[in-house]
Amino acid sequence: MDGTAVKSCTVFAVQANGREVTTIEGMEGEALHPLQEGFMEEHGLQCGFCTPGMIMSSKHLLDNNPDPTEEEIRWGISGNLCRCTGYQNIVKAVQYASNKLQETSTE
Repeated sequence: MDGTAVKSCTVFAVQANGREVTTIEGMEGEALHPLQEGFMEEHGLQCGFCTPGMIMSSKHLLDNNPDPTEEEIRWGISGNLCRCTGYQNIVKAVQYASNKLQETSTE
C-alpha cells in the first residue's frame, strides 16, 4: 500500500481508501513480469495458495534491493507461509527475477 508491502489480512478496507494498492493483478503487461516468469521457470509454486503473497513480497524486496542475497530473499518472504515447496524453488525464482531485471536495466 503506497509502495509498502502489507499483509492484506491485517488491513481494513477503509485503511486503503485513497491509497495506492498494487496486487498481483496489477503486474499485468504484455509479457510476464520477471517474478512471474521466475516462479514458472524455477517451479516456485505448487498449490498456488501462497504465490500471490510470495510474488508481491518479492517484488517489494526487489524494488528496494535489486541484488539481494539468499538470506535477504528468505527474510523478504518470511511473512508468507508455504506448505508445499520448502522455499528453495521460491528463492531460486526470486534470484532468477533479480538477474533478469538487472539484465534489462543494463540494456
